[in-house]
Amino acid sequence: MLLVPRQGRMLFQMEGQRALSPIRPGEALLVAPEVGHRTRAADAAHRHIVLYAPGPRLGRWLPARQGWRLGLLPPAMRPLLAYRDALPDGCDRACLAERLLLEEAVETGPEPAPAQHGAAVVQAIAEHLRTRLHEPHALDQLAARFGLSCRQMTRLFRRHLGTSIADYLAALRVREATRRIVAGQGILTAAHAVGLASPSHLARLFRRHTGQAPSEARSGTR
Repeated sequence: MLLVPRQGRMLFQMEGQRALSPIRPGEALLVAPEVGHRTRAADAAHRHIVLYAPGPRLGRWLPARQGWRLGLLPPAMRPLLAYRDALPDGCDRACLAERLLLEEAVETGPEPAPAQHGAAVVQAIAEHLRTRLHEPHALDQLAARFGLSCRQMTRLFRRHLGTSIADYLAALRVREATRRIVAGQGILTAAHAVGLASPSHLARLFRRHTGQAPSEARSGTR
């Protein structure tokens, strides 16, 4: 069994252990079929995916004499997980995405988890922002999704990426809007596509991050 949190924290307890351990988005828990364990949500708003495979397929990734392993999600799984997140549960495409995710897990297995999981959580947050530019991202809701307080999330993000979440998101939106405008899309349409309400908001971000107006991006003016 491969347990993959997608929103909020979960807690797991393996057979023979007394303490509960957290698992967050960006991590994966692999458990052999014969190993007893229990899991529960640590946050009210949570969502997870569980992938099942015969023991021998995933078992070769387990440490010797240990029936479970906590690790980081392989980078190759992240775009497919983002695609799966956008699909309704139980639909044909969701089932196909989960089969592909399982095959990727069989091929690569979870990466070893470092003593500190901050980098993995920040990677998961950054991936979430990159694939959902058109959505609003209130800090409190974003922190709750990844099982963190706002203070923890903003400090971890700046520590690992060297910038604030707001500036990171703004730079992503400017980059994607530039791509769309250069391709011939209207400025209003490009602004809406990256989650901005008006061209004036986009223009302010452009001035701050590139020193030019959106219309100059189309003409190639620097």
